[in-house]
Amino acid sequence: MKNFISRLFKTIGVFILRYGLGLVIIWLGFLKFKNTEAEYTHQLISGGYLSWVLKYLTPYALNQIIAYLQIIIGLLIMLKPVSRPLSFWGGVVASIMFLFSISLLFTTHVVWQTGYGFPELSKIGQTVLKDFVLFGAAAWCVGDSV
Repeated sequence: MKNFISRLFKTIGVFILRYGLGLVIIWLGFLKFKNTEAEYTHQLISGGYLSWVLKYLTPYALNQIIAYLQIIIGLLIMLKPVSRPLSFWGGVVASIMFLFSISLLFTTHVVWQTGYGFPELSKIGQTVLKDFVLFGAAAWCVGDSV
């Protein structure tokens, strides 16, 4: 009975890890089409090492690019039953995307609540913090798709 429960929960966990990650990335991609998301992105990167991007793209154009990229990444991750290589590359690009996001936690001042510093995260910081777990799921997808 223990083995059955263990296998059952592992199977459910693996399924939700891959397809939940794909769904979350796609969903977040669709949200990027909203103007409020572009304002959030502008606020997040304008104070960090990625601020140079805003010299070449408006926050709205950048968000459009990110939106399409996220939708494609999510779909690629979910394609493992059809194509392991496509799923592998979806996981690799997702991992890189989340690493960029995580790096902003340490390089952008807007992630910390004004006047409090560590460990008081702003709403933006709380949003970025989730990317640690999403990075772990993406890294697992890479390993699972090899």
